[in-house]
Order: sequence, then structure tokens, then C-alpha cells
Amino acid sequence: MQPELARPAMAKASQPLATPARPARPDTVPVAFVDGVPVRPAGSPEINAEGMLPHPITPQHERIFHENNLIGDLNGAMDVKDVAGLRWLLKQYRDEFPEDAHLLQEGYELIANCLERPGAESRANAQRYYDEELGSGLRRYIRRYCLEEPN
Repeated sequence: MQPELARPAMAKASQPLATPARPARPDTVPVAFVDGVPVRPAGSPEINAEGMLPHPITPQHERIFHENNLIGDLNGAMDVKDVAGLRWLLKQYRDEFPEDAHLLQEGYELIANCLERPGAESRANAQRYYDEELGSGLRRYIRRYCLEEPN
């Protein structure tokens, strides 16, 4: 017969786990309002959320959504190597987002050049971008479409 090993103290199955106390009223009033519409705070107890919004969709949000969609379209044109479409979308991106907050315009231009006119000049420009723009999300595409040998 084996001696029984000492076990750490654990809650018995018959004991319920402690749960946080629920508020007495399930219709707790939220603390924030946007344009008269109540907004439920993060981590708040369950409440009747009918008519409540997580946050308003502002013109700034819509502009961000549009920019993200345009970047997705640029990536799609790049993936199918549609140089004319890539250049057309890049012009639209430059016109609508001249601030180029994500520093993408030069990268897309280089990729279009590599696809349209592969050669030493486009490769050298792409290599400079790849070496200098270390934080760019387009580096992997620069490598794929400009620096690696085609299969």
C-alpha cells in the first residue's frame, strides 16, 4: 500500500466558486452620453443596452475606413500585378490623403515601377527603400516584387 501524498488545499467540488456581486438593479444608469445617447462603459454590469452605442462614427472614423479600404484596393492591385490599376489607385490615394501618414505612397510607386519596368534602376531604388524604411509595412512587398528573383 502506497502512502498518500500531501495535496495542496483546493476548493471542494461542492463549494461554489466566488463570483463578483451583481448590482441590485440591472438597469444601472450609464455614466457617459454622446449626443443624448447613453454609452455603456467598458466592464460595466449587464444593463438594458437598447439604443446604446459603443462610440459614435464620426467623419474622422469614416475617413479612416475609406483610407483602409483604399489601401486594401492598392494591395489587391499589387497582388494581381495590375500596374495600371495600382497607379490609378495610387493617384487617388495621393489626392485624398496627401499627408501620407503611413508613408506608403513612395513604396507603392516603387512596386509599380518594378512591375512595369524591372531592371537595375528600379531594383536600386527599391533596395534603397528597403534598407532605409525599416518601419514600412511595404518592405515585404518591395522584397517580393522588386528584390527577389521571379519564380
